[in-house]
Amino acid sequence: MAKRDCSVKTPTTKEEAVKTRQYTVGYAPNRGKPNPSPQLTLSGKWLNELGFEVGSHYTLTRQAGQLTTRLAERE
Repeated sequence: MAKRDCSVKTPTTKEEAVKTRQYTVGYAPNRGKPNPSPQLTLSGKWLNELGFEVGSHYTLTRQAGQLTTRLAERE
């Protein structure tokens, strides 16, 4: 499995902190077949702090070179 590398920047102002986390893209196990699929795994209590609770829904938007994850609006 790929090694995880994480860093958090400390805010220098009283504004809402933007924290950056860096991870390594891993792979999804595929029973030894060639060309495994890339996989991203996010976990941690910080997700809960941002409202990503177990069972909540989210949307993922993809653009060239970036993914944006947002909580889905409640109906």
